[in-house]
Amino acid sequence: MQGTLKRALVLVFFVGNAGLLVNFNATPGRAQEVKRNAYLPQLADLMNESMQINHAKLWFAGHAGNWALATYEVKKIKGTIEEIKETIVDIQIASSHWRSLPVNEMLKNFVVNLDALDQAVQAKDSVKFETAYQGFTTACNACHTRAGQPQIKIIAPLPNGSGIFPNQDFTTGSGPQ
Repeated sequence: MQGTLKRALVLVFFVGNAGLLVNFNATPGRAQEVKRNAYLPQLADLMNESMQINHAKLWFAGHAGNWALATYEVKKIKGTIEEIKETIVDIQIASSHWRSLPVNEMLKNFVVNLDALDQAVQAKDSVKFETAYQGFTTACNACHTRAGQPQIKIIAPLPNGSGIFPNQDFTTGSGPQ
């Protein structure tokens, strides 16, 4: 009886492990299937739903001297940039508009400005923060222009807020008239 029990346990062990091996071997094909069926964000969605919100919150945190929150917002922006870098090839395949644009190259200037902003936040330096924030905002708008979307104009948020997007200039000219 002990021999039968041992054989049964050995059989269960091998069958169980064989099932794992089959699953491991199937993973690459399954990964491709999941990738095909996965949600692919539009670049505009990443900008509107993350980048622009964090841009505004970063300004308010920096102006309030809440450097811990400002650090968090910089981290969130860096996370969005990483998400863009990870998905840009798929986004470019899916959208003819982005196919011809060197998005990763465009992000490099953006990252340099974000790094300067991060340094100002880490130093808890309000003056450097203001200068770096303006440079970061300018980089946002340069990217929009290069992407053929110059009508998207990001600004430092209006002090009292202005609706849901206090950091966007919605006028058709160069600013409030």
